[in-house]
Amino acid sequence: MKLQAVSNRKLYIQIADQIRDQINAGAVAAGRQLPSERELAQSLGVSRPTVREALIALEVAGLVEVRVGVGAFVRKRGDDQAALPEMSASPLEIMAVRRLLEPEAAALASQQVSPEGTARLAETLRRMRSETAAGQWSSDSDRMLHMTLADACGNNVLRETLDGLWNSRLGEVDTRFHQHLADISQVRDHILADHEAIVAAIVSGNAEAARGAMSRHLDFVSAAMLEAWE
Repeated sequence: MKLQAVSNRKLYIQIADQIRDQINAGAVAAGRQLPSERELAQSLGVSRPTVREALIALEVAGLVEVRVGVGAFVRKRGDDQAALPEMSASPLEIMAVRRLLEPEAAALASQQVSPEGTARLAETLRRMRSETAAGQWSSDSDRMLHMTLADACGNNVLRETLDGLWNSRLGEVDTRFHQHLADISQVRDHILADHEAIVAAIVSGNAEAARGAMSRHLDFVSAAMLEAWE
């Protein structure tokens, strides 16, 4: 029997591997732009968002520079190039699970949040307003708000699951992916408004409003992740 080894590597890492080999072979010179996401997706037979994950993995490895609204450009070879981030989870997969779980966590939190939790949410919102006004975005503030809701949901298994998801978001690919989104001022403003609506629903004790506000927030971020960046 002639069998081929089965690869369990993430799809976007396999794609990044192929693009890296083409770059190293000189198919695209340093400083030149790679083919568009659409062209790469058609050539590889995969979705454009998966290609985007691969490009960000290449950026983390120091092989390309991703310019949102323009495209990906090959960098000159240097000492800052590294291995592909094999251990980073797929940002799109993380978001898919968050959309399943976090709206329900928000609904539960609206019924059980403590005075301490309410105070923590208010303080986190103050920090987010200040960061947004300064043209900044902080993953620490983002995590604090969402995990405060997880702490208040009253279900330890759900809380631990959400903690694991947010730990997955510490991976280099997910971190860079969200930073690119946060570099867009309209996205930062929308995210702040979403968080204001979520906290208002939690504090009012309205479970349905909390569930809906969280769903709309995650739908927006998911859509922003899927939109064309070129």
